[in-house]
Amino acid sequence: MYFWWLVDVLMLRRLGLAKPFRYMLLVLFAGCFVAGLIYTYVFLNAAIERNHAPHVRTHSTH
Repeated sequence: MYFWWLVDVLMLRRLGLAKPFRYMLLVLFAGCFVAGLIYTYVFLNAAIERNHAPHVRTHSTH
C-alpha cells in the first residue's frame, strides 16, 4: 500500500496537477538534476586540475 502511494507521489499524481503541469514539473526536476551533475563534474574537475597543475608552485623560496 505504501509503495504504490510513493510511486504516485513520485509520478506527481497525488499533487492533483493536470497532466501538462506534471510533465513540465518532471522536466524541470530532470533539468535541475542534469545541471547539478554538470556543475559537480566541472567543479571537481577544476579542483583536481588546480591541485595537480605543474605551473603552481607548492614551496616558496622566500
